[in-house]
Amino acid sequence: RAGHSRPAHWRGGAKAHGPKGNIQDYTTKLNKKVRRMGMRHALSQKLLEGNLVITNDMASNTHKTKVLDEMLNRFDVSGKYGVTALMVDDAQAKEGSEDEAFVHGGVNVNLKVASGNLHKIKVQNQIACNVYDMLKYKKLFLSLEAVRALEARLEK
Repeated sequence: RAGHSRPAHWRGGAKAHGPKGNIQDYTTKLNKKVRRMGMRHALSQKLLEGNLVITNDMASNTHKTKVLDEMLNRFDVSGKYGVTALMVDDAQAKEGSEDEAFVHGGVNVNLKVASGNLHKIKVQNQIACNVYDMLKYKKLFLSLEAVRALEARLEK
């Protein structure tokens, strides 16, 4: 007569509106123009704060973490009490050159490997660059190629 022993209104029964697990999604959609405007504002804010560093090239000659750490110490980035940094690159492999093997996913492989053990540093391609990461990390390092690619992406 009772049906089954776990209805939501019975003692020891199920939750009426329990969690959905992996089905539940809390993402919100932002328009493209709003996302572009957010990127422009984040870049402007980094420039005003003095936390925007533009380098000619982020290619690293070696995969050693110590070399990258010493370079970043000049900007007070690495170490136990240093600030966090986001490094954005848009490296392009030149056809037929020996550098072709050192670029993967728009990032220099030596730079990616050297930054692997530095926990306050994130290295990524300009396509993956977003407002959240720009605001999360204190310093922003951009290569000239990344600046050109971001300009082309944001001028639309």
